[in-house]
Amino acid sequence: MTLAATSTSRPRVLLVSANRERQPFPVVPNGVACVASALEAAGHQVRVEDLCFARDPHLSARKAVREFQPDAIGISIRNIDNSDLVALRHYTPEAAGILNTLRASAPDSAIIAGGAAFGVAPEGLLDALEVNHAVAGDGERATVALINALAAGRTPAGIPGVVHREGGATTVAPPGGDADIDALPPVNMDRWLNLASYERHGGTVPIQTKRGCVFKCVYCTYLNVEGWGYRLRSPELVVDEMEHLYRQAGIRHFEFVDSTFNAPPRHAAEICESIIRRKLRIQLDTTNFTPASAPEYLLNAMRRAGFRWLGITAESASDAVLERLQKGFDAARVHAVAEDVQRAGIGVLWVFLIGGPGETAATIEETLSFAEWRLNRGDAVYVTVGVRIYPGTAMRRIAIEEGVIGENDPLLVPTFYLSPHLQLASTIRRLSEFAFAHPRFMFSADSRSRLLPYLTSLASLLRLPRPHWRYMGIFQRLARAVA
Repeated sequence: MTLAATSTSRPRVLLVSANRERQPFPVVPNGVACVASALEAAGHQVRVEDLCFARDPHLSARKAVREFQPDAIGISIRNIDNSDLVALRHYTPEAAGILNTLRASAPDSAIIAGGAAFGVAPEGLLDALEVNHAVAGDGERATVALINALAAGRTPAGIPGVVHREGGATTVAPPGGDADIDALPPVNMDRWLNLASYERHGGTVPIQTKRGCVFKCVYCTYLNVEGWGYRLRSPELVVDEMEHLYRQAGIRHFEFVDSTFNAPPRHAAEICESIIRRKLRIQLDTTNFTPASAPEYLLNAMRRAGFRWLGITAESASDAVLERLQKGFDAARVHAVAEDVQRAGIGVLWVFLIGGPGETAATIEETLSFAEWRLNRGDAVYVTVGVRIYPGTAMRRIAIEEGVIGENDPLLVPTFYLSPHLQLASTIRRLSEFAFAHPRFMFSADSRSRLLPYLTSLASLLRLPRPHWRYMGIFQRLARAVA
């Protein structure tokens, strides 16, 4: 399909963010803003329609099409599901419904799909959503090249990062993984998105300091989405973006959303030092902090720059499980980092994943023993059960070898791995007992509480310091009191 407006030099591109998940808090669609800025810099007319807070997303989508009259529509799908066995939500059907509304509202417009979900399962989602063009991986250059090809009447097959179907055949061109991400245009999220709405509902403004990952966690999709190795942004450009949002949009709280903020540590420290030099009075957060790399100089710089709390994705405190998950550190390292971070004056949300390869009732108790130690020191804990099996991961290979899934399963329907040494009911019962005794221990299902969005909104209204999960104990007591 070519664009309807090939006669104009500036095709009109409508970008739609389909993610409507707001629990435990909404996530700012930074990727959509990145693509919007890139398209505009390339000379295209761009509008962003964010459906996160729309009362009727289909009505909002139709209205955007009617007002903007786009030549091409790009729909961004952030996640296939929420990766939660206990409180599962499958997002693809809702995204498909919005896509159908857009398709019916603009039958002559080219439809393009993208978002992080396409980096995870490009071919499967292309077929499931019945689209002919999609972008997998970095979206800025690939989307511009795709729109330009369609506008010129050329086939987009072979463009790095583009998934294309024509005549029943699907072509997947690997993402380019451009090393020079500093050359991309400034994102200017505040131009495209209503950041205040996200803050009112407990969300934080995301900042990406790099792309890619060097760790080999068996379950993770970062290697699929962003590739192997780090592509670092200039620390000064990262802080330029933060300072713009600080001064122009009044943003005071930022969350670093890299695969791992603290690796490599020198790069993270340089960003913190730049923030300190510019005297930005901001609060900082990340839930992507690995125990594998936490030198004292980095922790001290983080504290001085504005970190008071952070999330550490340890996943387990048992050597047997950490080894099978290929986390790149052991339980002794987890204990040491806990002491180091506390000494630096930073509180922690510990994130654990129960039920992976090698997990037993005994290894769970090792993790709970560590969790109790940290809870008694004022930290908080978040636990999920079961490992979501995604295409292209080592977890998929393990699941095939153990007979959990078949080799041809596209894994678009949420499918989970639970260690054969565990029973789901007894595992949940044990974790629930522990959670009842420790209010700052949040079971994944607790994040689905109908009361939680109201509590986070109230915390925002009262201007309580973020991150709001620091009040987990209070939230849990209130939720249980009205249950």
